[in-house]
Amino acid sequence: MQHTRRKALQQIGAGALAAGGLGLGLSPARAAAFPAKPVRLVVPYPAGGATDVLARAIAEPLGKMWQRPILVENRPGASGMIGADAVAKADADGHTALLTITTLVQAPSLYAKAPFDPVRDFAPVSNLGTTSLVFAVHNSVPATTLAEFIALVRSRPRQFNYGSYGTGSSGHLYCEVFNEAAGLDMTHVSYKGEAPELNDLLGGQIPAAIISVMGARPHMATGRLRALAVTGPARAPQLPDVPTFRESGIAGMDSMGWFGLLLPAAAPRPVVEKFSADVNRVLAMPAVRARMNDMGVVLAGSTPDAFAETMRSDYARWGKVIRTRNIRLD
Repeated sequence: MQHTRRKALQQIGAGALAAGGLGLGLSPARAAAFPAKPVRLVVPYPAGGATDVLARAIAEPLGKMWQRPILVENRPGASGMIGADAVAKADADGHTALLTITTLVQAPSLYAKAPFDPVRDFAPVSNLGTTSLVFAVHNSVPATTLAEFIALVRSRPRQFNYGSYGTGSSGHLYCEVFNEAAGLDMTHVSYKGEAPELNDLLGGQIPAAIISVMGARPHMATGRLRALAVTGPARAPQLPDVPTFRESGIAGMDSMGWFGLLLPAAAPRPVVEKFSADVNRVLAMPAVRARMNDMGVVLAGSTPDAFAETMRSDYARWGKVIRTRNIRLD
């Protein structure tokens, strides 16, 4: 029933776009006047993380640009699915948006029945930025390169664990790809967020983990952690001396994590395009770029269509990894 209703709404929106170019019957004046009221920006994770910081970094300047408040609302739970589902089912007038991460296209494949389809139920606005993850080891691990670490794990079968900041998270999925590509048998240890994962890594309770650039940098400086590789097609700008997995001989780790902005699927196209253009202007502001660079986020900005293609590609890619490795959350 819900799927039928949502599909009907999408068809109505598409028909209005074809007829008048404005969607849902918006007049040119009303489309140009968007937003007409405060905008709710839902972050499906707790306050204080990179997603929340990015939301608040763009909310203030965007609110000034629009002369309307941008209200950041944290709605965590279920790997980001609770907040995402709330936006998918919100009024599609553009005044409720979602700022989330790659997990949006990963989490639904982890459940037998997901409450939404990440491609069908959202209108992509912009790929706000990208980030790499760091594979790091405790300083007691006698390996200074990824090749040495692989040899060490192979020499001690079933003795190594690795940590991630949650079952089904990007960190978990990347490490499963690494396990398979390198022929390793490391056991996954799941944590409820990066903070407890990092505490155990620093304490030596786990020998290795995949963490954020922001989490790794201060402890690399003190020598407590050693970074062996980063995900992505190129080295992280904040960690220029750390090679990529590909440079270290491991394929399949080239994709980047992203931070994305989305609206409900039936949002009028002119509103989607205005939202995209204006938020991309905010991303170009030096103060915003500097703040996020310190957190390991490379701000990007994109067209709605380009971000839609990224989402479709990542949804297919990570769905295949999840099925192949039989990773489930229910």
